[in-house]
Amino acid sequence: SSKAGLLGRLAGRSLGIPTLFTAHGWAFTDGVSPKEAALYRLAERAAAPLGPKIVTVSGYDRELALEHRVAPAAKLVAVHNGMPDVGVELRAAPARGPAKLVMVARFQEQKDHDTLFRALAPLRGREWTLDLIGDGPLEDAAHAQVAQLGLEGRLRFLGARSDVAERLADASVFLLVSHWEGFPRSILEAMRAGLPVVASDVGGTREALMDGQTGFLVPRRDAGTLTDRLGQLLEHPDLRSRLGAAGRERFQANFTFGHMLRNTLAVYDEVLSRRTAGVGRVAEPN
Repeated sequence: SSKAGLLGRLAGRSLGIPTLFTAHGWAFTDGVSPKEAALYRLAERAAAPLGPKIVTVSGYDRELALEHRVAPAAKLVAVHNGMPDVGVELRAAPARGPAKLVMVARFQEQKDHDTLFRALAPLRGREWTLDLIGDGPLEDAAHAQVAQLGLEGRLRFLGARSDVAERLADASVFLLVSHWEGFPRSILEAMRAGLPVVASDVGGTREALMDGQTGFLVPRRDAGTLTDRLGQLLEHPDLRSRLGAAGRERFQANFTFGHMLRNTLAVYDEVLSRRTAGVGRVAEPN
């Protein structure tokens, strides 16, 4: 968070230790209220000089930081999130029916369950179920909307879970409908499982999800387009299978833990080599 990033860099500065801040999505991104966004932009500009590098988890976030003059280009490095792979027992079979939809997201302002529910209402005549994994302060409101739309019996509120990988392996389609994102790890988990992904086109989501190839990107708050894309996936099991397989291949090629580790270590190596060459030796840990 912005608070942790500021405190950590202040501590590093006071100890003479170089610090790197990784921004997992800026608190001033599109979708955040203008008043809050303005406050966070000021805070990030003030904190940026305290460390030699800032890592963003998407190219989108790097460009956003440049646009709002958080830090100069040389200080900002984009390193995509990565995930450890899973065995074949945790791979999905998307073509299997009836279709099981799943969304992993807290019930809070960032996530857009409202648009998801409104998009599902016209599809009541199709055969599907939806598992909602996560909890949060807006969960009661979500229950009320589901009842109002007549979707009770089609949705399961599963709360916070420790078996998300198993739930994904049992699903057919992964959803992430939201107002803003950095670079969502949940999408990588879904691609890793071989699931087609339908997600809001916000933040760095399009850097993972290839529209029409590994799933579908949907404009923010666009319930009509979301209904259309979900309808296609419900009607065509072969499409679910094809998009899911392509997503799995894209995960392996770009978003494994190894990719993230190598790229992150390269940033640390650069900072430490400059430190030892130009400023002196880095203190050894006790």
